[in-house]
Amino acid sequence: MQAVSRNGWPLYVVYARKGFGDAAAFQTGFIYYLARATAIAANMHVLLLYAGYLWPELNTGIGKSIAIVVITTALITVNIVGLKAAMRSLDTLSLVKLLPFVVLIAVGYWQLDLSVFNTSQDNALVIPALDTISAGALLTLYAFIGFETVVVTSGETSSPKKTIPRALMFTVASIALFYFCVQWLYWHTVGTQQQLEPQQNAPLITLANIIFGNTGALVMTFTAVVSVAGNLLANMISTSRLTYSMAHQSLIPGKLGRNGLGRVHQRFATPHISILALGIFAGLMALSGSFVWLAISSVLARLVVYAVCIVVLIRAQHELTQSPTIVNRLLPFVALLVCIWSVTQSSTSAWQFLLGELVVGALLYTICSRTHVR
Repeated sequence: MQAVSRNGWPLYVVYARKGFGDAAAFQTGFIYYLARATAIAANMHVLLLYAGYLWPELNTGIGKSIAIVVITTALITVNIVGLKAAMRSLDTLSLVKLLPFVVLIAVGYWQLDLSVFNTSQDNALVIPALDTISAGALLTLYAFIGFETVVVTSGETSSPKKTIPRALMFTVASIALFYFCVQWLYWHTVGTQQQLEPQQNAPLITLANIIFGNTGALVMTFTAVVSVAGNLLANMISTSRLTYSMAHQSLIPGKLGRNGLGRVHQRFATPHISILALGIFAGLMALSGSFVWLAISSVLARLVVYAVCIVVLIRAQHELTQSPTIVNRLLPFVALLVCIWSVTQSSTSAWQFLLGELVVGALLYTICSRTHVR
């Protein structure tokens, strides 16, 4: 398995082209790009949510708009001018953000009195309403999307057919366990104190405040901000390269392509036009919507891309000379059903946004075809 084909197209674009032709390949790449850009916009809201613990003005009115503009400007500048230093700092950021989370979980479980839950009469199982489950499922999917970026380094990995699937399974399972531990600890630590806490929109800060006090809340605020900032930086780096690659593969026409999004800055050797376009689009999206709407829109677009790849995989299995096992045949259908169920839970506005993306993508593809640049 490789993330990029020999002609330089991203893997999901190759899948779509193999199964449905050039038009579907273009649309798939275009939708995925917008999904990643929308995720950047959504995570700007998350960063401000946690930073708002120290500066509440960041989450109100004009203050929030100014903060989004500042974050957008900083991301664009760092990606164009200081990319090498930013790349070197990503590994350090990963270590810095993980340690406080591990300490929080360890100390939280150590202090937790589990005997209370064996005798309490208030912990009966309550099944939430179906619409609540649907919304929660989409936001949960948002927490896991992006796992496919693990295959980006597959071309430089030893035995990628073995190591990449194992890495994917281990990563997703580890993240699921980590999320479960944090959620369970939060529920049984905060519990009925929820109405007393002023920072319920920033649950990690609330949890750290209960376990460690104000100092812990400050440390968790810093950790959350660093974590989201690292995510924004990494997402900007990878997503801006998608349009750069599409331009050099003639998927984007004429002046907008090689002479625009495909240009490289002479001094900094970065695709500055592609970075600038992504930053402006993500900033505008952040200014126009809330976190929940942006997150659901991003999930919907990615699920469509996943579904396209799954359908192509199912078709490819029928063409194999060696018949796959029953499990290998069954899993793609299960995954496809999950995608179908998930996309049906999206809001009307998210669907309208997706349809708008498809219309714009179709227009761009028509331009590409008529100018014979592809």
